[in-house]
Amino acid sequence: MNTFSQEDNLDISKSSPTPADSPLANNDLSGLIQFGLTEAANDQFTAIILKDSDLVPGRVARVDGISTFVQTASVDYRAVSTFARIAHKDEAEIEPAQPTVGDWVLVRLGEDQNPDEIELVLPRISLLSRKRVMRGKEQGDEQILASNINTVFVVQAATYFNPSRLEREIALVWGSGATPVVVITKIDLLEEGQDSTGTVAQAKESAPGVEVFAASGITGDGTESLRKYTEAGTTVVLIGASGVGKSTLVNQLMGQQAMETAEIRESDTRGRHTTVTRQLLRLPNGGVLIDTPGIRTIGLVSGSENALAKTFSDVEEYMWKCRFSDCGHGGEPGCAIAEAIKGGKLSQTRFDSYMRMGRELQLEETKRDAAAKTDNQRRMKVVAKTNRQRAKAEKREKY
Repeated sequence: MNTFSQEDNLDISKSSPTPADSPLANNDLSGLIQFGLTEAANDQFTAIILKDSDLVPGRVARVDGISTFVQTASVDYRAVSTFARIAHKDEAEIEPAQPTVGDWVLVRLGEDQNPDEIELVLPRISLLSRKRVMRGKEQGDEQILASNINTVFVVQAATYFNPSRLEREIALVWGSGATPVVVITKIDLLEEGQDSTGTVAQAKESAPGVEVFAASGITGDGTESLRKYTEAGTTVVLIGASGVGKSTLVNQLMGQQAMETAEIRESDTRGRHTTVTRQLLRLPNGGVLIDTPGIRTIGLVSGSENALAKTFSDVEEYMWKCRFSDCGHGGEPGCAIAEAIKGGKLSQTRFDSYMRMGRELQLEETKRDAAAKTDNQRRMKVVAKTNRQRAKAEKREKY
């Protein structure tokens, strides 16, 4: 049996006491409440343990290569996951799984010199993943960031706000099954006479229907509003580029120096990369937080069309109102998109981002389905023709 040493224990906060009236309080699994145990996970664990009492339930706190750190009600384990699989009700259905931070798992303890092993992973209620971008062009494999999350804090700095990146981050979160919340950090670094109002307005335009908050991890201003997302039984994840202030925000929410931070660069008021691995932390008010290293590039995974539509709901509002069903939105008569842009109801930049991300998803589909390649080539010809028509129309208007 491989357990954590004191130095390995990632959680240095004190967990909140279990409420006496909690429906889980009298259950043998009640020790997992401090790690965000839900009623659904409790019921699934109970059903599995009734069949095999040797399995130990827990939650993945960190993954370091082949070593997975699992927190349980009493002891924390290092375990391997070579043969882990999703615990479907149909036991005949075998679905391999690579455990990630946030997973609810069952560990079988190793005998003699054999390692402890994650045998089952409970079905995930949400899964945050991205497509790695290799060499700036080719998209590589899919990277799973976290699972079983309720809310994702999408963190951007007020001193270095990037609306195009925010659109991608929001689409990434909507595709996971979790709810995005935008946090504009480093408001304490704004120059005298400036405030975060303009940046918040930009963020709301890039993320329609998403709550946006301005906060400072240094002074604590604005962080109180975020605590409603970190109550007992909930899991929140922080994502963002390196240096936007995630670790400082984590420290503020933890109420102590739980994460290392770095000095701010004077050249661009950005911090340096400090978080090097995803890890699960318990919050003082009972919730669970997963901090992640900075993400350099954000590629959407195949099947994110609905997430894209939700992210660009303002574009979708006009997308199907054109006179012709096969409208290429490049200046054709009766194009609702063109009219909305001309009338100031829709941003050209937003529409261009929508089309660009849509083409990326189409490309991903062609990689998965060779039969779709011909259809995609046909669509690309239509796009090229549309762009030529738009350029000609703009040239005529100019002269």
